Amino acid sequence: MTAAVPSRRRGWRGPKFALAIPSIIWYLLFFVIPIAFIVVYSFGTKDTTKLLPVDLGKLTTGNYAEVFDETFFKVFRATLRIAVVATLLCLLIGLPVAYFAAFKVSERWRALILALVVVPSFTSFLIRTVAWRIPLAPKGEFSQWLVDIGLIGDKGIQLLETQTAVQIAIVYNYLGFMILPLFVALDRIDVRMREASKDLGAGRVATFFGVTLPLAGPGIVAGVLLTFIPMCGDYVTATVLGGAKGNMIGSMIASQFSQAQNWPLGSAMAVLMIGAVLVALVAGALIVWVVPWITRALEPIAQRIRRSIHERNRAVERAAAPARAPRFEPIKILFAVWAVLVLAFMFIPILLVFRHSFNGGTSFAIWAGRTSTKWWGELFDGGSAWTVVTIFVVVPVIALAIRRLLAHRGSVPTRVLNYFGPLGFLVAFVINGFSTDWYHDVFDFAGIGDAIRNSFLAAFGATVIAVVLGGLSGVALARRPGRWTKVFMATVFLILVTPEVMDAVALVTWFQRIADVPVLGYAFKSGIGPFSGGMSKLWVGQSLYASAVVTLIVRARLAGLDESLEEAAADLGATPARAFRQITLPLISSALVAGGLLSFTLCLDNAVISTLVSEAGSTTFPVALLGATKSTIKPFWGVGAVVLFVITMGALLFVARVLRRSGESSSQIAATLAGG
Repeated sequence: MTAAVPSRRRGWRGPKFALAIPSIIWYLLFFVIPIAFIVVYSFGTKDTTKLLPVDLGKLTTGNYAEVFDETFFKVFRATLRIAVVATLLCLLIGLPVAYFAAFKVSERWRALILALVVVPSFTSFLIRTVAWRIPLAPKGEFSQWLVDIGLIGDKGIQLLETQTAVQIAIVYNYLGFMILPLFVALDRIDVRMREASKDLGAGRVATFFGVTLPLAGPGIVAGVLLTFIPMCGDYVTATVLGGAKGNMIGSMIASQFSQAQNWPLGSAMAVLMIGAVLVALVAGALIVWVVPWITRALEPIAQRIRRSIHERNRAVERAAAPARAPRFEPIKILFAVWAVLVLAFMFIPILLVFRHSFNGGTSFAIWAGRTSTKWWGELFDGGSAWTVVTIFVVVPVIALAIRRLLAHRGSVPTRVLNYFGPLGFLVAFVINGFSTDWYHDVFDFAGIGDAIRNSFLAAFGATVIAVVLGGLSGVALARRPGRWTKVFMATVFLILVTPEVMDAVALVTWFQRIADVPVLGYAFKSGIGPFSGGMSKLWVGQSLYASAVVTLIVRARLAGLDESLEEAAADLGATPARAFRQITLPLISSALVAGGLLSFTLCLDNAVISTLVSEAGSTTFPVALLGATKSTIKPFWGVGAVVLFVITMGALLFVARVLRRSGESSSQIAATLAGG
């Protein structure tokens, strides 16, 4: 009898965090250490005679005392007030919409509502902010209409460059990021819990406050944190709409580094802002912990009350007539009307941007009363544009037609046919490259054309970095968990919640400090063509948040998949590298594609980091548009905004299709976009 030979499983013998080592180094080098230096700078003194205008030989706490001076602390208090009010408004406005989508509509309508929330939420933050100049313009159509009906005086709306304008725009900009996590939390509630509450005699209001709201507590906290924290560090809204009267701490911090060259004072402001963020995080964690505890403590009392109500209702039902007509639900109609109004509110600025890109006048904010395609001609070279568009349309259509023909014959495997769509786009890209220098010629207007090209290049480079780092670390977190996981996830979480202006100023100071380091200094000071030091800085800065997003998406994807295939490959003698290449990589391919496209849209929109770290020759579209807001904005900026909007929507549509094909529902897609 021959003894069975056990299979020799060649498992991984290195540290569990080996795949996450590139991310660990990246985050240490460009997040942890730069933030630590900001803390150190906050105790220094200003010295403009040095290349780094900080004297660390005289450590002092005077910078913190100066921050609490009336001039600075007034802005700090105003920022907190705006953020708190805006967060509460987002919660009050968004909760009914999320509730309606989670409980009151079918799957098809739910998908439509979520899509209508996602589209404006992932449109360029800066474009959405600039769009508010149109209805708030003192001489605009809306202002003139209010004057005509006698609601305001002849001077028109006087809201621009005030805190009120900032308040309105901030609520609008962050509303979608409140609705998505609220919906995810409500959608995950077991319907049987709500039905049991009603069976025990609780009415709609009692069920909502006694069951639904406590169970949705984590989602409410997540929505509050996703809105309140970035609001505290908001730089764009205050710069575009606030002026001197609507200044916020984010723009003040940036001005201390870029204009006043007072790094110690700016660092002290940044540290205090981070302190406020940490307090908010601790408060959120306490709420998540305390609310369930209170709910469990009050459960016996709640059960007695429900039992009493149930017995009373049963007595009433026995005395009532046996047959009752179906109950009319006016509450559902109210929810539907509210959802329609909120979604219309979210789309109005985007539609105004599209309309004003055809403005016949010379101002983006003031409608001239006539349409014109002049500004589209200003941006695009007609001949090159039509050639490029034609090739990008015709070639993919031909590829899809061939795919359908081969699918009808059944001679080609399905997995091969799925590549025909992307292959058609790639062929069109190659043909365009051969036929014309379209990347340079299609955008005719030099300034905005260069900015759009730089935006694409910066977003593409940052996305590649994010996909590589996030993919590896996501696999490590899902397949090789250990004690290191808590520390790494805490770092990822801090990257996600740290206000972007804090990352930006930390990187600005860090890049100057490492300028003399042989390898790093060369990478961030010199280069050839578009691969300049400024572009390298953009890749680094934009990749931090994007890689954290990809990490969470890949981790969530693998966490829901069985390890049996990978274990079987190892049992059959496959090396870890081969098992990763042939098993793990195909399993996470949809997550990588979704994370990559989502990262691309986020990087394409980045304004804060791009504004502070970019250099001459690497100015992106958001940076150029932010600079243009300091004077009269021309309508061709609206044309560029529409172009980026279409590209962003195409990327989001592709993300949704990829996730749909991987078997995810609209609720799961919303959870992915909400980061959970």
